[in-house]
Amino acid sequence: MGRKVGDFALDELRKYHPELANKPVDFQDFWDMEKEMIRKFTPEVVVSWRDYAVPSVEVADLTFTSWDDTPLRGLFIKPKGVTECPVIFFFHGYTGSRGLAVDFLKWTTLGVAVISFDVRGQGDSPDYGKYSNGSRIVGWMLNGIHDPKNYYYTNVYRDMLLQLNWIRSSEFPVQPTKLGVMGGSQGGGLALVAAGLDENMDFVASDWPFISHFERALEVALSGPYMEIVNYFKWNDPQYETYEDVMRTLGYIDSVHFCDAITCPTLMGTGLEDAITPPSTVFAAYNHLATTKKEMEVYPQFTHEQNLFHEEKIIAFIAKQMEA
Repeated sequence: MGRKVGDFALDELRKYHPELANKPVDFQDFWDMEKEMIRKFTPEVVVSWRDYAVPSVEVADLTFTSWDDTPLRGLFIKPKGVTECPVIFFFHGYTGSRGLAVDFLKWTTLGVAVISFDVRGQGDSPDYGKYSNGSRIVGWMLNGIHDPKNYYYTNVYRDMLLQLNWIRSSEFPVQPTKLGVMGGSQGGGLALVAAGLDENMDFVASDWPFISHFERALEVALSGPYMEIVNYFKWNDPQYETYEDVMRTLGYIDSVHFCDAITCPTLMGTGLEDAITPPSTVFAAYNHLATTKKEMEVYPQFTHEQNLFHEEKIIAFIAKQMEA
């Protein structure tokens, strides 16, 4: 079965378990220190409840002042009147945003609340990070690329850690009875990272994740944000003199490197015609998951696109987690 465009055949994908040669030896120490640093911060969060047309839900706009004072815009939606319930932490795709309340109404029918934030610099939120380099390439992938401690996605993960701490605190609008993460593309990668950093996560839904297995992605992706790095080498470093430096930084944020810490039920999906997050990079993450409670849904003729067939699979998966 299966079409493929510029990647391995499906039977090879299912067995694809690459050596993590680019994972830094101090990877665990690096993130343990970051978590310890983030625990010292208490975020300032403004929760503004709004009138909403659907009477069965309550909706709030959020402003979350992160560890470096970056104000991140967020959205929270919950079934009306509840003070404790399951919570989904949703992550959006690259260049996207936290979304609208209508995007999450279906989850409230299962009794689930949803929280979603803009990733810094995306949506309506700024990025107060100070990066030491410029480039000729549009996007965020190269901000701080030569410094793992001050790389763009290191800062994004710090935001995520602080947001998770707030969600688990007494200041959060509801008490989570379960906490899961969800997203596609960039959001799929962030969901994997969140579950790898938070050992108490209850479930993960990660679709065609980005920021996954850079060694392979930079060789086979044909469009999308991986190409920012490919084009950096073409226009800023045509003889790849900084390649090892760049890959070292990416090694600290590659979502595949967090997968061996994920032990909760996980649903993933991929399209075999996806040239933005090629299926081999998705299977690399899937096959490195520590959990045995995992499923991969494969769509031979789908690219990097909305997939309502897969949406049905996610709904069934989430409903099953609510019953567990």
